[in-house]
Amino acid sequence: MANNDFKINWQKGDLDEWFDFEELEIDKTNLSSLTKEFLKNGFPENPSPYLGFGLRSFDNKFYTISEYYTDYELSNGYQNYWIFGSDGSGNIICIDSNQNDRIVILDHEENFGIFQIMNKDIIELSKCLLEYKNFIEEIQNEFGEDGFIESKFTEVHLDKLKVNFIKINPNIFEESDFWDSEIDNLYCEIK
Repeated sequence: MANNDFKINWQKGDLDEWFDFEELEIDKTNLSSLTKEFLKNGFPENPSPYLGFGLRSFDNKFYTISEYYTDYELSNGYQNYWIFGSDGSGNIICIDSNQNDRIVILDHEENFGIFQIMNKDIIELSKCLLEYKNFIEEIQNEFGEDGFIESKFTEVHLDKLKVNFIKINPNIFEESDFWDSEIDNLYCEIK
């Protein structure tokens, strides 16, 4: 999926905010050319589930963990974690240039150790976010605006979401702690 397609498919409503990265900031990274080109069209700023992307909290600049958190004594390797956003708990979402631009979540309370692996790359992440957004919209269309917040979805809805994630990556629930945990949490919310 090209990022222009992702952007077009994402921006359907007035509440969908989009973050445009500065091209110079993208170019200064050691990310792959595929990731750089994808990011040049921007990224959704606050997608579900409780994620925040973009660099507003980081002076609109791409930093590595070691560049931004200079007060910490971090070992080698942290110069490869490019800050990309945060999760709902304040953990840092990074693009790991040392692992083919894998998307990881670093635990801000545990000296930035890997908390969860999110996706194998930016394209897989964008597909998962779009699928999750479509899932929420389907629930809202069926049960009203608060349908998702009130957990009115059923096991049938979640099974469909799970199948759609597997279409993106047949091994996603083995490779991604994040999405595996998120789907498990949704199953637990069924009333």
